[in-house]
Amino acid sequence: MRSGTPLEWAELLGFGPDDLPATTRLLVRGVEVLDDAIVQLRSMLHDCPDRGLDEALMQLERRVRDVAAVIRDLHHEVLRELT
Repeated sequence: MRSGTPLEWAELLGFGPDDLPATTRLLVRGVEVLDDAIVQLRSMLHDCPDRGLDEALMQLERRVRDVAAVIRDLHHEVLRELT
C-alpha cells in the first residue's frame, strides 16, 4: 500500500481535494494507455533476435503494471474518502 493521505496527494499534484477524484482517474487512464503501448511494443518485438531487449520489455511491462496497481489503489482510496 502506498504512503500518504489523499489530501497529501492533492497538495503534491497541485489540485484541491474536490478535483482529486478526476485527477486520479486521469492518472489511471494514462498509466493504462502506457501499459497498452508497452504490451503492443513487446508483442511486435517478441521474436526479435535480441533476447536482452525482450527481457527488458518484459521487466518494463511488469513495472508499469505495478505502478498501475498503485495508482488504481490511490484512486479507489480517494473515491472512498472524498466522495
